[in-house]
This record gives sequence, C-alpha cells and structure tokens, in this order.
Amino acid sequence: MNVNCNILYHVCNKEGLLIMKFEEGIWEDKGAYKKMMIFQISEDSYVQLVQVKANSEVKEHYHKRQTEVFAIRRGNAVLGIGDMSWVAGKGDIYLCKPGEVHRVINESEEPFELLVFKYGWVENDTVWKG
Repeated sequence: MNVNCNILYHVCNKEGLLIMKFEEGIWEDKGAYKKMMIFQISEDSYVQLVQVKANSEVKEHYHKRQTEVFAIRRGNAVLGIGDMSWVAGKGDIYLCKPGEVHRVINESEEPFELLVFKYGWVENDTVWKG
C-alpha cells in the first residue's frame, strides 16, 4: 500500500487526558461520507478518519479480508453490524470482522465522526450490497 499520511501529534489537556491532533489532512469525498488517511501501521493496516455527513447513510457493505475497529469520536448515528444495531456515540468502540455486513445511518444535523482501524486491508476488498 502506498499512501500519503497526515501528521499526527499528541497533546495533553489540563486534566492530563491525551488528545489527538491531525494536521495537513486531505479529505477524499465519497458522497455520503468523507475519509482521511491518518497513518499507516503496516503494509496491510492503517488508520483513517471518517465523517458520515449529516442526514446521510453509508449503505450496507462488507469486506472479504479486512477487519475494522470503529472508535467513535463525535456525534451519534445508528451503526449496524450483522443483525445488530446500536445508537453509537462518542467513546464507543465496535469490532467488524471480515464478511460482516455493516452500515451507518446518520439522521442528525451534525457529522458523525469515527476513527477506523483497518487490519488485513487489500485493494478492492469492499462488496456493496444491493
């Protein structure tokens, strides 16, 4: 995988909590959502920042090989994985294994933002349903 990565740095607030800051981000607009590469972990693993736009839906899809971990940063949306659905919000973390159909429905007026940790990534791995 050959990607442009963004600068990631950490600062602590007055309570000593770690805060991630991103600079030089390049968003890739995908219609209902946009994504930005944050950093590469290995040849087949990386982290991206995703924003599902207000009043938008990421349709059902799955990945043949990759595992994804979703860490919600802000907003609320319905996150479905397989036959289960949750109202996901800041601080929630979800695991999506290869072959599990997943989707996001953001019915709010604000973007829904999450970090997506991708493991086992290969090109053309996404299968869109319907």
